[in-house]
Amino acid sequence: MSYTYTTLKTAIKDYTENQEATFIAHLKDFIASAEERILKAVDLDYFRKNVNGTTTANNEFLAVPDDYLASFSLSVVNSSSKEFLLHRDVNFIQEYNPNSATTGTPKYYALYDYQNFILAPTPDSAYTAELHYFYRPTSLSLSTFTLTLSSVSGTFVAGETITGGTSGASTTVNSVPSGTTLVIVIPSTDLTVGETVTGGTSGATGTVVSTSADTTTTWLSVNAPNAMLYGSLIEAYTFMKGEPDVVALYQNRFIESLSRLKNYGEAIENTDTYRDGLVRANRT
Repeated sequence: MSYTYTTLKTAIKDYTENQEATFIAHLKDFIASAEERILKAVDLDYFRKNVNGTTTANNEFLAVPDDYLASFSLSVVNSSSKEFLLHRDVNFIQEYNPNSATTGTPKYYALYDYQNFILAPTPDSAYTAELHYFYRPTSLSLSTFTLTLSSVSGTFVAGETITGGTSGASTTVNSVPSGTTLVIVIPSTDLTVGETVTGGTSGATGTVVSTSADTTTTWLSVNAPNAMLYGSLIEAYTFMKGEPDVVALYQNRFIESLSRLKNYGEAIENTDTYRDGLVRANRT
């Protein structure tokens, strides 16, 4: 079993037996909240990422990736050898290298602000840098599909919000492959074939002909579907101010799924039987 955004929305509506418009409009928030709880509760390799960058000579700052949450390591290539920098706080960096004009091969780094690392000493050359870091994966709720239109008037633009005149559904345009097709973030409320959509920035209009199938999945929606489902249901039923015993049931199911996921991510994923032997449980 695995979920796409569309099938997970359907499951939430079926479990809660709720089709109310405000509730449906918040489905994406319930799913994103479940992902956030998993992200902060379980150490999975899925939440790790590597990127390469380049330092700038005489510039003590190195840009932080947009999806960065925390560092695992930062290294630079010096004379074909990889050298790992030591993580320190900003005060240490500025005390170690009070004059940023003093340059050399970086030895230390710190998170200066949410956009930049600060290095010390200031790089004296353009070094290849490799950052291994904890990041926030793209949410399942940001899945996209292709919207096909007819009778288009004007030109839609990427980044604008479009709204359906009949359904009231609204979403963001990711890209505009052609004058009659838009790649859009899947809205919580379904767009209706035959309705007119209007661009909030461009003012362009078009009639909905069809949408492509939602086939996008994420690692969590494929490998941790129960955690995704019950985490979403906790948020959904809390929003509904539902019965405490039902909330408790969903909470217990979520904790059970989370426990199994933690066992995978923190006991199985990071070991092998050659080094550690088979996982053994005590006899009962």
